[in-house]
Amino acid sequence: MNVIFLIPPVSKRNRVPERVFGCSYGLYPIPNIFILTFAAILREDGNAVEVIDAPIMKLGADQFYAYLKTKENSCFVFYSVNLSTELDISIGRRLRIDHPRTPIIFCGPAPTYNPSRFLIDQHTFVIRGEPDYTLKTMVRYLRGDLGLSLKEIKGISYLGNDGIIDNPFCDLITSLDELPFPARDLIRRDQYYNPKLKLRPFTAMITSRGCPYRCSFCVPCSLTFARKLEYQRFYGISRIPPVAFSSPKRVIAEFELLKREGYRAVSIIDDEFLLKPQRVKEICRGIKGFNIKWGCLARADHLNDEELIQLMAEAGCEYVDIGIESFNQKILDDIKKEIDVRKIPDTIKLLKKYKIEPKLNILVASSPLETRETIIDTIQKAMALKPGLIMYNICLPFPGTELYRRAKSEKWFINGDYKPVDVQKESIIQFPHLKVEEIERIVRRANLRFFLQFRFILSNLKIIFNLRDFFIALKEILRKF
Repeated sequence: MNVIFLIPPVSKRNRVPERVFGCSYGLYPIPNIFILTFAAILREDGNAVEVIDAPIMKLGADQFYAYLKTKENSCFVFYSVNLSTELDISIGRRLRIDHPRTPIIFCGPAPTYNPSRFLIDQHTFVIRGEPDYTLKTMVRYLRGDLGLSLKEIKGISYLGNDGIIDNPFCDLITSLDELPFPARDLIRRDQYYNPKLKLRPFTAMITSRGCPYRCSFCVPCSLTFARKLEYQRFYGISRIPPVAFSSPKRVIAEFELLKREGYRAVSIIDDEFLLKPQRVKEICRGIKGFNIKWGCLARADHLNDEELIQLMAEAGCEYVDIGIESFNQKILDDIKKEIDVRKIPDTIKLLKKYKIEPKLNILVASSPLETRETIIDTIQKAMALKPGLIMYNICLPFPGTELYRRAKSEKWFINGDYKPVDVQKESIIQFPHLKVEEIERIVRRANLRFFLQFRFILSNLKIIFNLRDFFIALKEILRKF
């Protein structure tokens, strides 16, 4: 069977939803490493596989539909996040004009959370949670290879004669070593980049799935969010799924493969790369001679081991994304961050000592304890640390999070419920003492203040290494304001 993963085009007046982290519109194009892993599994199972990333391929709607019209014996797969929900469903409905009976499969966090919304007709299916092996089984079923009925395929939802059927939970993948390496050859690698890394070709990598912490606002990377949502559907919202890891040997082998293929820069998109310090140390020792620049995400309290930070630097680590959220301890406690704010400055100093650039992520209005004064204080403290990058985002209570349930219960939503917006520009919640207009104004000014400071512009002249990157970066910065 020909399985086609679809990242559809958007109209000129709309922005491209980012699907890897799944909580913002794309500031820069990062390859969807999740669908490339699913594609590798399907290809190993004898299927022809394509990835149509229309925004990257610069396909307009007419070209997109015309190309798909030529495809027979196909199955279309969408990987959907909250911000892409309306787009993906509308594209799925439009495909029915030319493909009335072609199977359409939706997976990702948005269909996992609300399968019924995506079930267009009886030829449409939702794979909840981790799609890797369920998608393989589903495609085998569609090929007619299995003597299975739909009701025997775990982890799917579909329309039966009497309505929606949600099949039982599919067991979690416990070790990522069993998965093939992502099929990176299916995409145009020269079109992806990360401005925090100076080199190309660039790609993404994931070495674990899951996070053991309970931050009330948190939307982890989109695949682990889907994994968490599905786990909690069956085991209760108080339960956290166990983290699955790739072994150091497997991670080193993937870096070695990337080196052979000519990659020079990698973003490790684990929710928390440093959960097991000894594991990371072993990885760093193994990739030290590969001359690949990379970055990762980590909590501030996992960045206080000097030996670890030194090994990361020697292995090519260029940046660390750190979820600071606020410099107010009461707010951090309220959102269950479990961080001692007093230790953050030492973390930043240690990273700078080894020339690893810290990027601070600040989340505004995540708690009813937030005031204009606490926001201004956080901004001032963040700026005083002089990190390489600060990103100020407005808190968006995503469906499926504890914060969403709290916002609904306490009536913080200005229009009654969640809607997708740009987290760097718009707020959908407010508090009696902190209105939406003030939240948006403060964040807009904070981003403007940071991105237009002379120090930031001067330091990033080193990163912007051609005119195309310069204009892309400028365009995205201007969109913030």
